[in-house]
Amino acid sequence: MTQMYKAAILSLTTILFWAMSNVFLRYSILEYDCNQFAIACSNVLFSGLAMIALGNHQVDIKKIVTNYQTWVFGALQIFRNLFMIMAFFYISSTQANLLSNIEIVFSVFFAWMLFKRRPGGIDFIAMLFIVIGCFILVSGLQFDVMVKVTIFVGISSFLNTLRTIIAEVHKDNKVEMSFKERLGVTGWIMFVSGITFIAVFAFLSFILSFMPQTVTSMLPFVEFLPAPYEYVAFNNVICGLINGVVFYAFSMYCYLYAVSLSNSEYFMMFRSTQAVFTYIVELLVSSVTVLPFLSLNATDWIAAATIIFSSASMVLMRTPKGRKLRQTIIDFMQQ
Repeated sequence: MTQMYKAAILSLTTILFWAMSNVFLRYSILEYDCNQFAIACSNVLFSGLAMIALGNHQVDIKKIVTNYQTWVFGALQIFRNLFMIMAFFYISSTQANLLSNIEIVFSVFFAWMLFKRRPGGIDFIAMLFIVIGCFILVSGLQFDVMVKVTIFVGISSFLNTLRTIIAEVHKDNKVEMSFKERLGVTGWIMFVSGITFIAVFAFLSFILSFMPQTVTSMLPFVEFLPAPYEYVAFNNVICGLINGVVFYAFSMYCYLYAVSLSNSEYFMMFRSTQAVFTYIVELLVSSVTVLPFLSLNATDWIAAATIIFSSASMVLMRTPKGRKLRQTIIDFMQQ
């Protein structure tokens, strides 16, 4: 098996497990009444522990813990998960996955502003079609649901873009590491941030429980905070453990291994098709569980095809062959 074929199999395995993770999280909150914030924290905590076990055990823990970028990365990971899970209350995992492609647009503009990587004309056209596809997808929802979904998925995608930027500028990521070393570093980042956020927000919830309701009613974020006991509630711990260890940690192992064998652009070619995998998984799960059956109308299919094709086109245009094709198109248009 050649290295690129192996990377392809690992990439496909990664997006399959990401799809399974999304569906499992939605199933957890709908069937087992898991608290969004508690399961988001426990998922990060347990996936971090699993990655530490799978990764290199010789990483410099003190260096990781004392780096402020570790805490920023961890916070973005937790809140990114939180807002995506909140969207699962209103739409399917497949729809949420399709809408999350808006982060490609965020990424391009951030790269343009911060790293001076100016997008080309084809990129602008593809981004326009991604936005149009997302608009078509949410336009069929009830207005109040549309607003909530747009806000939740928009914030989640925005935070994921920031997380990617932090990962790019994080000094530990600038060092050449094997995929096991990178797995260990990522695991410790997620573990220390996960356990810290659980402790901090559990303590905050405990303090707020002693305050008069007239005071807490003035703080809109209070309603999203779980009670301290919910962080150790059986449903939140078990579902976070299953998702963190079985789905997320294993997917990160495959992801880092795939990228070490190829590159991020090669992986992103497969990542652009994740909604297809999510749709298949969601259909299978809904046929044997209480998860609502996913039904897409003709308009939804058009929107999905537009988003997937536009996203894949942007990724392909960043590969060596894609850049040659883009230059050929530009030369042809200039004639």
